[in-house]
Amino acid sequence: MIELVRPILERPYFYELYHSLIGANYRSRVLVKEYIRPKSTDRVLDIGCGPGNMLPFLPKCDYTGVDVNPSYIDSARQRYGDRGTFVCERVSHHNVEQLGAFDIVLALGLVHHLDDAEARDLFRLGYTALKPGGRLITNDGCYSAGQSALERYLLSRDRGQFVRNQSRYLELAHSWFTQVIPHLRQDVLRVPYTHFIMECVR
Repeated sequence: MIELVRPILERPYFYELYHSLIGANYRSRVLVKEYIRPKSTDRVLDIGCGPGNMLPFLPKCDYTGVDVNPSYIDSARQRYGDRGTFVCERVSHHNVEQLGAFDIVLALGLVHHLDDAEARDLFRLGYTALKPGGRLITNDGCYSAGQSALERYLLSRDRGQFVRNQSRYLELAHSWFTQVIPHLRQDVLRVPYTHFIMECVR
């Protein structure tokens, strides 16, 4: 069943519907209020922005969203084009430097889609894109002690094939960031799911 859902989620409408059903809007509010903590003067880069589903929860700011899925970017431009800039391409070191320096970089639900080499490259890109004192915020599914069989099953069937435990995520983040503030949350979705949030400070 889960294997059938994965390709459907590539379509923006079903992606948004799925997020609504599992309570992802509440998760987004928690992320913004407690961890992202953006100001209207901030420059925000959202790597893997999807159809722009974080933008409604952010204050008006200088926002740039990047995603490789053209359907997601088309949907984001139609809905939120007046509030941000959306770019359909894979983020690279070269185009990050072209975009300039940011106060906040978001990589939400992204690291667990990347193998170790790709994840280290993401942290390098995040570090490169940030102003001194800026923060990279990540949020990913996480294995931890005491999880139920159902929760571990849901994590194992995630679209991302590289769900890790806390120590592995931290090891990857520390490949570029000295200061990493970890947070473990199990209370932000309607389904049993553990999130590991990292604030990586340049």
